[in-house]
Amino acid sequence: MPHIGTYRRELPVSVERLYENAIDWAHLPYLHRSTFARIDCIDAGDWGFRARVWQRFREDGQPFVIELRLDRDCHRWTTRTLAGPGSGTEVWTHAFPIDERRTDIVVDFFVPEATAERVERLREFYVSLYARLYDEDVWMMTVRQERLDAVRHGPANAVTEHLELGPLEELRPRLPFVFELGGRSFRLVEIDSELIAHSTVCPHLLGPLERGEVHDGGVIECPWHGYRFDLRTLACVQGGRCSLAPAPIVRVDPVSSNVILIAGQPDAEYDG
Repeated sequence: MPHIGTYRRELPVSVERLYENAIDWAHLPYLHRSTFARIDCIDAGDWGFRARVWQRFREDGQPFVIELRLDRDCHRWTTRTLAGPGSGTEVWTHAFPIDERRTDIVVDFFVPEATAERVERLREFYVSLYARLYDEDVWMMTVRQERLDAVRHGPANAVTEHLELGPLEELRPRLPFVFELGGRSFRLVEIDSELIAHSTVCPHLLGPLERGEVHDGGVIECPWHGYRFDLRTLACVQGGRCSLAPAPIVRVDPVSSNVILIAGQPDAEYDG
């Protein structure tokens, strides 16, 4: 099969985070929403996954079936297109650890029946595509590593139990507002004229809910995997077993109109 090109890059993440990212099929239509419109998983496990995928840039809307297999012993994973557009295409990714938090990757692209006239165009397409995908993946992997470290080490100097943010009329233009209380990060939002604080950590895989979109009715969506939570009940509205950690209580002083945050309970354990 013709080898049409190679993409190389040093990433500021561990091999462990890369393996985790590679087999995480569910993040594709959320973290990579400019590339993937939808994914239906056929099979998945520690070995990788097989799924039907729809791309946003395909005008005909035709899906293709891919299979990603992870070989930890050889430090690589292989993505093959089994059916649909591009059938027979293979992408081989090798990961070479530099140290605990840095890894070199080498990604090779193989496209069947790639004529000499098409090779340059295909190389540019795949290199540009993987550069963009890894830009987005690095954000998720590095934030997840930082939050895993924080979970393991615990909050430092968590002594503040309340926080005054000043008059409501001065605070409102700054909303949504991210703050720390009790050594943990939260965001303050206004929903239907009600001030609500919520944890910035998604309990699924520690995603950044400070970047989450709040929908009508007070439901927030994680930008990594699309998990949705009711900010009032803390429950996962999709029926997942995880829920948001308790957040500070919000009070508005009736005389001064100062917004006061009172620390709630510690974070619950995350689901992953």
